[in-house]
Amino acid sequence: LNPFVGTYIYNNGNSSFKIVLKKMIMQPRLGNYEDLIIGEYQYIENGLEKINTLANIDVVYSNQFLKHNIAGNRIITKITSRLWQCSQCNPNEKRLIVVLEDKISGRNADFLMRRTIINGQEVMQVRIQNISSKPINVDFNEPPQPEFSLPKGEFIMIKQ
Repeated sequence: LNPFVGTYIYNNGNSSFKIVLKKMIMQPRLGNYEDLIIGEYQYIENGLEKINTLANIDVVYSNQFLKHNIAGNRIITKITSRLWQCSQCNPNEKRLIVVLEDKISGRNADFLMRRTIINGQEVMQVRIQNISSKPINVDFNEPPQPEFSLPKGEFIMIKQ
């Protein structure tokens, strides 16, 4: 998990998505202890800060996996993985999949990460996919549920 630790930023015009990732050792999860990547983020859209959870990065929760907005430790090793096929990956390269929670909409998504170097710069190629569906609204008087508010798809984040 160590290669994924750090601060990364994606810029797109006057919008940016910043994440900070930390490694937590021996965290309790499902009756076992596991190492874990946790993280928080800031999203600025059209020059306005939409959400910022970065202040929570050093908060120690009783369950780090469930409380941080980025958390997980699932390693992808197969180049042909159905989660994310990677023709440019090395045969022994490890990619990481974690859960990303959108605090605005309450939805979760898979956050897949691949560390690499482009033009001599350390970067993280990321993919945000499999966004959880909207809750079923049985009361038609309720306002509609908000859409997933963070960036979606595949993009490159620069290591800071």
